[in-house]
Amino acid sequence: MASEVELEERRQRAAQMLLESGVVTPALDDDQAEVLLDWALAQAGGYALSSRDLGEDEAHSQISDGVARVRLLMGMVNDIVERWYDLDHVQLVERLTKLLSVAMDVRGRQ
Repeated sequence: MASEVELEERRQRAAQMLLESGVVTPALDDDQAEVLLDWALAQAGGYALSSRDLGEDEAHSQISDGVARVRLLMGMVNDIVERWYDLDHVQLVERLTKLLSVAMDVRGRQ
């Protein structure tokens, strides 16, 4: 079982992975991007905390996979915002439904 210090280090590494891997919010204004980034950091931190009972290698793998899924969702949100005015109502619902499906799949893996 990881100590609190180790969990905090994992949380910091998860945040670093999220922040260092490039911008996924170019279509969002600063306030929108901040909301999405706050959510993403909380999710990445959750992956780190859920690795409490894992060894270092397993924890790194779980956190990396989780951060990748969070980045996928961030990209999907960015894509929806970027094309908001170009999408008809059916296309918008299709994209939102896909976003929800991916989000539910992510939830099921935690």
